[in-house]
Amino acid sequence: MSRNQGQHPVAAIDLGATSGRVMIGELVDGKVELTLVHRFANGPVPLVEFDSRASAQALAWDIDELWSQIRQGLQMAFELRPDIASIGVDSWAVDYALLKEGQRLGQVRHYRDPRNELAVPDLEAKFSRAELFERNGLQFLAFNTIYQLQAEKQEQRLGEADQLLLVPDYINWLLTGQARCEWTNASTTGLLNQRSGTWDEELVGQLGVAGKLAPIIHPGDSVGSLLPELAREFGASNSVQVVAVASHDTASAVAATPLAGKNSAYISCGTWGLVGVELAEPVLTEQAQAAGFTNELGLDGSVRVLKNVTGTFLLSESVSYWNQQAAQASEPEVQLADLLAQAARLPVPLVLIDPQDEEFLAPGRMPVRISEAISKAGGTAPESRAELIRIVIESLAASFAAQAHEAARLGGFDLEDIHIVGGGSQGELLCQRTADLARVPVVAGPVECTALGNVLVQLRSLPQGADQVDDLRAVVRRSVVLRNYQPVGVLKPA
Repeated sequence: MSRNQGQHPVAAIDLGATSGRVMIGELVDGKVELTLVHRFANGPVPLVEFDSRASAQALAWDIDELWSQIRQGLQMAFELRPDIASIGVDSWAVDYALLKEGQRLGQVRHYRDPRNELAVPDLEAKFSRAELFERNGLQFLAFNTIYQLQAEKQEQRLGEADQLLLVPDYINWLLTGQARCEWTNASTTGLLNQRSGTWDEELVGQLGVAGKLAPIIHPGDSVGSLLPELAREFGASNSVQVVAVASHDTASAVAATPLAGKNSAYISCGTWGLVGVELAEPVLTEQAQAAGFTNELGLDGSVRVLKNVTGTFLLSESVSYWNQQAAQASEPEVQLADLLAQAARLPVPLVLIDPQDEEFLAPGRMPVRISEAISKAGGTAPESRAELIRIVIESLAASFAAQAHEAARLGGFDLEDIHIVGGGSQGELLCQRTADLARVPVVAGPVECTALGNVLVQLRSLPQGADQVDDLRAVVRRSVVLRNYQPVGVLKPA
């Protein structure tokens, strides 16, 4: 093996809703190689753990712990490869930090915080849901940044703040001292006008963030140099750049999804299942809004027309609930892999759930809520854990298949194939049933698509990088093994 001449490795910080990781990426013989350096847990934390005055239901992220883990991971990365040339950060969307004179005010609130639902009527009394879609092109979701900001009006800190930074932009600010807002993530806030590509001044003013939003930059732009004190801490060169990647994790994942052609749909399947198509222009029609689709910006001016569908969150929450019960009973932990193997041998369930139902949005007691939903729909509650997992998998596959066809219809073409990336691409039953129900082939992989997208945008931004990483998807195809699933006859239900 030979490293590409003149090409240095890069470090990717990839923050997800349940875990984060620091990885090293580099080109070797024209292929991208990823090295996992550090992985750490993430998840919602009751706000009362940080602020005793908070509501018991309020949720936050432990952003200080994430920053500590990021620093630890970067130190490990530079110990392995002192020649790292740049750092890029991607994360989940919509959540933000508020700062005043360079100091963070309170915690980064979690998008599943129940305060957001309460704020919806207040904002929509001023801007109808149809008008909001006309402006920002976003699917209605109560956790969108605009509703979070409306909820902030009940608290003091928004008025005190002089800066709002989305999560990856906040990490970039900690790394460089430079406040910027990367545009793929900006497009998830509801504050960006899809027609102009700039901040919507009326919404920005109404929500109290005028003058508090950072200048917009694009993937591949330099945020700034690593702060000298951090360079010393990591053992890094002072010349290391922090590069804006497609910082919304789904944007990075789609950028690296090796789509077969223009008539393909993608499913970025992790905690959420993002089902959509890549287009040149947004779809701002009444039909798109009625179908619950969103328009988010992607790499190189593309638009991701997609729908947010609950993904593996239903599985992870179910296993977490069962393991809480197991711990109380001093029983062995439940393993999802074992349940999936058992579920694959079960027949297709008669009654499914709607993974998009708001009933499944919040964490906690997920198997109980799924069983109640099945009973309410006229079905028989599952008698075993494997039966419940089978219901979830079948429900996800049915939803994925239907939404992929709807995305293609909105895009003006007939669906030819679906590409599933992310952790969900490892689920054989989910991939096969999605192919069966969509009646088109499914291509699965890569798993680390978000990290690949992060790394490739950085590599492309380096000197001579554009020559070696011109076609990101072609590099991905050379770099990973993909699995193909052909649709088979529809299985008979139980």
